[in-house]
Amino acid sequence: MNTETKESIAVEDGLSVLLPPHLTENFEKAESEIRKFYGLSPGVTSLVRLWLGCGTSSQIRKAFELIVLDIKKPGRSPKEEDYFDADEP
Repeated sequence: MNTETKESIAVEDGLSVLLPPHLTENFEKAESEIRKFYGLSPGVTSLVRLWLGCGTSSQIRKAFELIVLDIKKPGRSPKEEDYFDADEP
């Protein structure tokens, strides 16, 4: 944790990830809840890796379309191999 910026830096296989405080807080909260419910936790860094490892390319693309491009299609859930196009009827 960098005390000046209060941002966490995780380095794994040459990839550096800078997490802003509000995202770090989410993982710290999850770690605390897991420890409370189960008595132990793998730790914040492992939870970040777990969370990143669970995302499929389709989920990442869908999040980009919904959040960044503001494409909202209720009930649309394309298959992994399908192409999601907001212009489709």
